[in-house]
Amino acid sequence: MEIKELTTFKTIVEEGTFSLAAKKLNYAQSTVTTQIKKLEKELGFLLFERGWDAKLTDEGTLFVEEVDGLLKHWDYSISQAQRISNEEKGTIRIGLSDSIAQKLIPSILSYLNEEKPYIHCDFVIGNTALLSGLLDQNKIDFAVCGNNKKLSSVNFIPLDEEQIVFIVNTPNHPLLQQDSVKIADIINYPILIGENSCYYYQSVNNFLSENNLAFKRVYNCSALHLIPSMIFGNTIGIIPKGTNLNHDNIPFKVKGFNPKTSIGLLISTKKRNYLSQTKQQIMKVIESSFLQTKS
Repeated sequence: MEIKELTTFKTIVEEGTFSLAAKKLNYAQSTVTTQIKKLEKELGFLLFERGWDAKLTDEGTLFVEEVDGLLKHWDYSISQAQRISNEEKGTIRIGLSDSIAQKLIPSILSYLNEEKPYIHCDFVIGNTALLSGLLDQNKIDFAVCGNNKKLSSVNFIPLDEEQIVFIVNTPNHPLLQQDSVKIADIINYPILIGENSCYYYQSVNNFLSENNLAFKRVYNCSALHLIPSMIFGNTIGIIPKGTNLNHDNIPFKVKGFNPKTSIGLLISTKKRNYLSQTKQQIMKVIESSFLQTKS
């Protein structure tokens, strides 16, 4: 018994005659007749009463109900197999915030290497504004970054909170000689910080504005992981806590200033950005990485 014979049988029932079924299936009528005779021989009973209208026999009427279920199951099985096949190859595009990229990439690559060796992964590193924009344009599949509340086309699943860290490069920095450092103390020094669109930059800037303060000299760097290496003289670096520090970086606290920014999974709500089972599994790997860090 072959699927094409069952499909022909179902089409005859739907169309009402052998000739109409042959036309719909783009078969010669003799082909349709041959397939039905072969099916009847395999089943051991007639499906149609002989005549122009292709009237079902009692056995054929019972068989129709079974055929419909068989074909639906077959179509489902084929679609599932195709989905799995598509997931086993191709490219996944993941956006990562600079401060957590180094922590997450090894675990993601380890999973892909062991479980999905034929899948290629592209990592895009950037701030929340960049990554959420790329997600909205369907240029990445999902991102791990801050929450862009300005975009209604994305969902945010918080995974952790990221603190802001102030760093200098010398133990002789004037600020380190003080008993405590206030936000007003740092504005007279050169500042190295991320781009204006960074949420942590905006958090610092908002705090300054609330206190009627503003930085006098600001240098912006989109690659946050480079800031610890770029500090010169009495410059102050301002970075997310997850950023890797150099051995000569010295973190310090600013009194009364301890903001935290949420970091998590940013997922498009658009249907065109369907998340496959493989992508969902990678998201679980990411969630697990954050849980291990917390514990």
